[in-house]
Amino acid sequence: MAELFSSPWFPTAALIALALVARKIRGSWLSPAAFVALIWAVYVGGCLLLTDYEVYSAGLWLIVLLIFSVQFGTVLSQGLGPNSNDPSEAETHAVSTPLTWSDRSFTFSILFTITAMAGSVYLLIFSLEKFSLGLSLVEVLSLGHLWSVARYAGEVEPWPVRLTIMWVYPAVLLAGISFATAHRRLLKYLSFAPLVPAALIGTLFAVRAGLVFSAVCWLSGFFAVRYCESRGKYDLFQKRLVVSMMALVVCAFAFFVAIDTLRVFEGGEDVTARIDAPRIYKYFFGAVPAFSSWFHSTHAPEAGLGAYTFAGAFDLLGIKQRQLGIYEGFSTLSGGEETNIYTLFRSLIEDFTPAGACLFGVALGAAAGSAARPRSAVPASAVLALAGCYALILCSPLGSLFAYNGLILAWVVAIVVLGFRPHQRTFIAGAPLVA
Repeated sequence: MAELFSSPWFPTAALIALALVARKIRGSWLSPAAFVALIWAVYVGGCLLLTDYEVYSAGLWLIVLLIFSVQFGTVLSQGLGPNSNDPSEAETHAVSTPLTWSDRSFTFSILFTITAMAGSVYLLIFSLEKFSLGLSLVEVLSLGHLWSVARYAGEVEPWPVRLTIMWVYPAVLLAGISFATAHRRLLKYLSFAPLVPAALIGTLFAVRAGLVFSAVCWLSGFFAVRYCESRGKYDLFQKRLVVSMMALVVCAFAFFVAIDTLRVFEGGEDVTARIDAPRIYKYFFGAVPAFSSWFHSTHAPEAGLGAYTFAGAFDLLGIKQRQLGIYEGFSTLSGGEETNIYTLFRSLIEDFTPAGACLFGVALGAAAGSAARPRSAVPASAVLALAGCYALILCSPLGSLFAYNGLILAWVVAIVVLGFRPHQRTFIAGAPLVA
């Protein structure tokens, strides 16, 4: 019997139950309580179904507890009742949709995209000079391998490059908002423009995280607007969106294979795409086994007080140097693959202990629930706060959103661009947005 309850499928079933109950109460998978449980139920379920990694149930039960903490926080701020469906109340939200907010988000998104693209071109020129290469395709493609070696040796790109390419994150966040609020098809198409410099930067550095985080920012802005304009009733599993998400997964897989190929491509030979299945499984599904193994074998860690969760800020302030990938220690998975990706939860536990991590979850849930609460006038700050919660949840299988200064910059800039407009009212389709 003890072996039966030690199965990782029991906590996985608990995650699924938490997701279904929250969806039933709130009426939308995009409600923060349902969304966080859904993401983790799908992620953990996929890990168990598609890999043979050893996953300790104790680590999964802790994840269940932390997810429940987030949901409990949403209850504190929203209560247990469903979102209102009062027709007379909905009628008061049938307002016209001026383009002020949409145009502003689009304009600044394009401006930041141009800045990031200029940084990408400068990075290309700098890299070719640094490694004494020409502009041929083979030599350009070899930069990924050269930068991978250099970065693991402790070298970083110069500050002019870093200070320009980081603007890709504000660009994609505002682009997701622009896509959701735009009324012209051309603007919707151009809202994907920031992904171009993100992909170029990822290709030159042979890193996947930048494009992954860019997609997270874009989706977070899009989801936040859609949720608010539908008054918390947005259907996440509508046909067009499901097809788009499947296409995004296929593109992510193709980009992963391409970057994995560039990491080992040293030039002087044909570029042949290589599908290394163990590495793909490790990257997409290795975090939960690594976390459960770490939690299973670790003793009570000394509280880092934010050194891991806010690694980027601590590094910038000179308090603690951020390691490449946050953690120096690697976990060995079944099959011999190693990973130092341990989900957001290890960062929280390392910094605040398990009890403190639960309190963090309650605070996050309360903030998300407050931002997601239907109201007659939705502040732009609430939309951005909700987008931040979505981004934190989407990033949580990989690590902490707050560990990367570029992602923090995205929300600070979005607040400045869209939030500080005293005495001015703008609207999205279902509810007025007040700045």
